[in-house]
Amino acid sequence: MMCFTQFLIGCSYSFSSTLLSELREPSSTIHLTIEEESWITSITVLICPIGLLMIGILTDKFGRRKTVQIVYIPMALSWLIITFANSYTTILIGKIILGIPFGVSTCMFLYISEITPANLRPLYITLVTMTVGLGMMVECILAMFFHWQIISGIMLVMSVANFCTLFMVPEPPMWLRSKGRTAEADEVDKWLDLGHVMGTPATAAPATTVDTADVPDTATVDGDKKTAVAPTPYWSLFLRRNVWMPTAITLTFFVCQQGSGVYVLLFYSMDVLRDCRVPWDSNTVSLFLSVARLMGGVGFAAMHRVARRKLVMISGGCMAVSLLVVVAYMSAFTGVQDPPFAMTLIIAFVMFMFFALFAILPMPWILCGEVFPMEVKGVMNGVVQTCGYVMWFMICKIYPSMISSLGVEIVWSIFAFFCILNVLFAIFIMPETKGKTLAEVLLYFEPQKQVKKINFP
Repeated sequence: MMCFTQFLIGCSYSFSSTLLSELREPSSTIHLTIEEESWITSITVLICPIGLLMIGILTDKFGRRKTVQIVYIPMALSWLIITFANSYTTILIGKIILGIPFGVSTCMFLYISEITPANLRPLYITLVTMTVGLGMMVECILAMFFHWQIISGIMLVMSVANFCTLFMVPEPPMWLRSKGRTAEADEVDKWLDLGHVMGTPATAAPATTVDTADVPDTATVDGDKKTAVAPTPYWSLFLRRNVWMPTAITLTFFVCQQGSGVYVLLFYSMDVLRDCRVPWDSNTVSLFLSVARLMGGVGFAAMHRVARRKLVMISGGCMAVSLLVVVAYMSAFTGVQDPPFAMTLIIAFVMFMFFALFAILPMPWILCGEVFPMEVKGVMNGVVQTCGYVMWFMICKIYPSMISSLGVEIVWSIFAFFCILNVLFAIFIMPETKGKTLAEVLLYFEPQKQVKKINFP
């Protein structure tokens, strides 16, 4: 029930493509320019960082479940506005409001991590990705039978329904205890039957001893005298190697991810299929892409024990091959009225989406929560993910202009190049976080000569 919000977010992913396709019909009463179409497609992603800030504050203050319920208010309002929209302005207002709950997956990750056993946590986290894929698939099916305003109405009804069902969901015991509500937390433990699985509260994190130059609040010993070192200002934490280095790495990962074109295919699926001259009906192929995304999410869940660097290499490599096949096919049959082997493009795009779910699409967001020290994890998570959403907005905003100025073959060749960069990133830069504690991950960012001792109890 908590992840159903992501189902609706997945519906909104593919809804943009459905909306633009129907607004281009001669019978449509709303007509848009290319510039207006790009704003309708990308504006939700631009607003998302504002929603992330609000969700972060609400999550700590009111709890994970209540925050999701609060987020349903702007979500339901946005679908209501879009349902009765009769102009570009009203659609844009609805899409702007829809951007506020766009980053609600933060609550999902927190909730899952706080109520599931540690050894199965990666498996449960894949529910977030799988429900998004399921939402995209359902929206594509609805698009075959209903008008975009009716689909918006269906999304509104499902938003209200899930808001009500969430009253049956308890807050995680960990959050309740942090607020001093111990008795209530004990009841939730019994209700979820977590006592024999989770055991006692987690022990302290393993200690890591590094060069004293990197440890701020220590004391120096000179003979029998002990001199206290003045507390280090909070801002100086961001100058540490184990903060700025993971920041640079995760931002590089986001650049490679956004440059691969995976979000372009999600948001502009029907436009991409039209530009690449795919002969089949766009709604049908979009459904295939949604099924591929769902199956890719299942594959990601099944491979949760595989090293993450290996997954990124497999994902990026297969995505690059798929796009190179697309580009080669279009180049070989340029100007041909009815090119042969038309299934080649469909299979290539379906495989591209399937392998994107193996790592390239979810992994940068997951990596953000695994590479920063606890002192700055919340702040840096917000900063890096905000940058990721800004990049997402930029690539979706400029895609139509890129197609107009460069042509479809060059644009998708660029995307294939970035897929190859993802493979190189995994080989030479990306830290391996699978099965490692935070202390072990942070050692990756320290010069080896400064690491004196690792004490893992």
